[in-house]
Amino acid sequence: MSLTIEHWAEQLDNAGHGEKGRILKQACETLGLSKDALYRRLKQLGWTSGKCKRSDAGKTTMSEATIDTAIALLNLGMRDNGKRIMDVTLARSILVANGFDCVSHSQLCRILAKRNASVNDLDRATPHMNLRSLGPNHVHQTDPSYCLLYYPPGRKGKIQRYANDAEFYANKPENLEKIKHIKVWRYVLVDHATGYLRFKYYEAAGENQGNLFDFLMWCWRKQDNLPFHGVPEILLWDKGSANTSAAIKNVLKALDVKNIPHEAGNPRAKGAVEKANDMVEKQFETRLLIEPVDSVDALNEAAMAWQDAFNANKIPGMSTLHSRTKQSRLDAWKTIYSAEHRHRLRELPDEHICRTLLTKDGETRKVRGDLTITFVHPVAGKSLTYDLAELEHIKNGMHVEANPLVVNDSLALLVGVTNPDDEVIYHQVEPLELDEFGFRADAPVIGDDINSHKDTATQTAVKAADQLAYPDMNAEQIKKAKKQKSAPFKGELVGHSNFKDIEHETHISPKADVIKPDSAVVAQLNKQADKPSGKKLDGLDARILLANRLGRNLQPFELDYLAGLGDVYESQLDDIVRDLHTGKLKAPVLKLAR
Repeated sequence: MSLTIEHWAEQLDNAGHGEKGRILKQACETLGLSKDALYRRLKQLGWTSGKCKRSDAGKTTMSEATIDTAIALLNLGMRDNGKRIMDVTLARSILVANGFDCVSHSQLCRILAKRNASVNDLDRATPHMNLRSLGPNHVHQTDPSYCLLYYPPGRKGKIQRYANDAEFYANKPENLEKIKHIKVWRYVLVDHATGYLRFKYYEAAGENQGNLFDFLMWCWRKQDNLPFHGVPEILLWDKGSANTSAAIKNVLKALDVKNIPHEAGNPRAKGAVEKANDMVEKQFETRLLIEPVDSVDALNEAAMAWQDAFNANKIPGMSTLHSRTKQSRLDAWKTIYSAEHRHRLRELPDEHICRTLLTKDGETRKVRGDLTITFVHPVAGKSLTYDLAELEHIKNGMHVEANPLVVNDSLALLVGVTNPDDEVIYHQVEPLELDEFGFRADAPVIGDDINSHKDTATQTAVKAADQLAYPDMNAEQIKKAKKQKSAPFKGELVGHSNFKDIEHETHISPKADVIKPDSAVVAQLNKQADKPSGKKLDGLDARILLANRLGRNLQPFELDYLAGLGDVYESQLDDIVRDLHTGKLKAPVLKLAR
């Protein structure tokens, strides 16, 4: 009997009513296939059973909410190291335990696959984007790592040891003590555009910013017989190093180097330096098995010779041309001398200046009334004045960050201004030029036209507020209106008249006790009230004052009246004048004369 799939396909096509089941069973036994596997092989030939497709084919009894929850559970079950801790079996069990209506394990797998959410789909690496740099020294990448070598401490003569993966696996308690003996760190830097490679070894208990600073200075300073040098525009480095190296970031800021820490758990973000580390391990450190070295100094001497040959494509029996440029890494980097890239060759300042910046914390300055600050620039070695008037959101009295720029002997300052959104915006500011007498060279001369500073952020806000309060007025009119206390907002705002419309509750006052003063005190007060006050006048003074008040001479009966009064005081003059005006004294005078 033929064992070919074609034979069984022909038998099934010619089968009579009720015979297909027997033929299928015989075909499975003969070919050693399951029923599903046999159908798949037949389908590959283009054979069909002839059955009508079910109307509910491709549908499922699981709700969309259940399917989404299953996907969410599987998506949560992935650790940062890439290990999956949640599979379909466990996810389905959790769904059932929580009352979800769930299909069988195999059906659930098929449903997830149709939605591109199978375990394999979820575990697949996120598609990445290839990034480019603009030329030599545009982007440098650096990363410290354990060297494969270490030197056990406590021995007079150091013996090179080669660490295997088991010794580096720190999760085993018996290896923890061994790891403490690892004393050699490898620091690698690569130029992203050209692949030019620099690396150096340090003997240390762990990663530290002192070694990182020394390594960066070593890479960027100009050295004899080595073309590669200069400060990059961007440094892409390990996030852990960036978080623990505040002083290094201060130096980078002064060198005008933008530092970009790559995200943890994303090695593709610094793929060039990861590849460089791999090449150093495989192509250099492996050679030390054949020809050991007995110290870190000897290790660095060998490393320097190898990397020079590697960058120049002079490794015997091996091509180290860069895969993208098809040139040696050295030739590719030397294109920085061309007109197109020359601006990226930025010289590193004296190392003592950089070391000074390493030990200094970030500084702040208070903006003075003329919108300037002063700063002792490390390159100049003296205090310089910087004008901030043109910076956005600047105002006198505010505090700003101040960091010197030192690359290429620059005297510029990097000034950080906090905007209304609490973001610090950095501006590069050059020092002011002063004349021989210490005045600003751009200051207006006395007697000439004097222009005021451009409005600060506060002044701008004040003017906008005034314009809102006094619409349709110019600055002079607003000033006049404020001086005259004119009502703002065209008098349309209510200030106090609304209080008249407030309805208050009716209050019932309780009956109070009346205070009765002592009768002797009242009598004394009344006596004092009846006593005339003021200066006592003699007869002549009284007549003169009354004549002046009346504007005429006193008549005889009036003189007799005054004589009859006796002592006259200033407080009585008003009453006497009133009585004289009304003629009330004629009768009393006759009575007094009698």
